[in-house]
Amino acid sequence: MPDEDGIKAVRTTFRIVEELRVAERPLGVSELARRLGLPVSTVHSHLTTLVESEFLTTRNGTYDLGYRFLEVGGHRRHRTRLFEYAKPKVDQLAAEFGDEVGLCVPDQGRGAHVYFARGDEAIGTDTFTGIRLPLHATATGKAILAHTPRDRVETVLDRYGLPEVGPNTITSRDALDAELDGIAREGISYDRQERLDGIRGVAAPIPRPDGPSAAIGLTAPVGRLTGDRFEHDIPERIGNIAETIRIKLRYA
Repeated sequence: MPDEDGIKAVRTTFRIVEELRVAERPLGVSELARRLGLPVSTVHSHLTTLVESEFLTTRNGTYDLGYRFLEVGGHRRHRTRLFEYAKPKVDQLAAEFGDEVGLCVPDQGRGAHVYFARGDEAIGTDTFTGIRLPLHATATGKAILAHTPRDRVETVLDRYGLPEVGPNTITSRDALDAELDGIAREGISYDRQERLDGIRGVAAPIPRPDGPSAAIGLTAPVGRLTGDRFEHDIPERIGNIAETIRIKLRYA
């Protein structure tokens, strides 16, 4: 029989961590308790354990996420051959085109961006290493969905839906199905300001022999992604790079 008290305690710990993440600033024990609807003593006990484990830091009576989370995530990333083979190619594309290039993997129905490189002309957006984004609203996410078994796609959509997160987000399942069919045929995915106003993207899937497909993608302001550069030059180059990574993974 499961230890219900133990399971509840673990859930409380992760609720605290998540609340500190979304708060984006240190919080005191009383404010955390109020936000979570929990007794101050319970929250304080969990905070003390997390600080002792070095997952949280504390200063002047407030608590914040510690860098040990980054250490854990970095360890997870470096355990994969995908990162080993893709990182140099991401760096190469960013230097070649001057824009932001990222490596994305599926994670619990989201797209986890495990690495970014930024060229000389890249602009700062809200992205950072580790950010998880809706799969239906980015070029990399749609490239992954297009190479995911349909029953798994349906499970993801049933769980998260198709929320409108940008000016041109696809919010219809029929429209998304048609988009994914085209990506599966052509091997290239586009983001036409579907998540961020003024930002376009191009991506290609990286099928993996031992797991779900990943994707590599470039994003840039609309003014830098137009005409042949958007429709031919960058797609062709990204497609070739993705294929190179795929072959390396296959014969590793």
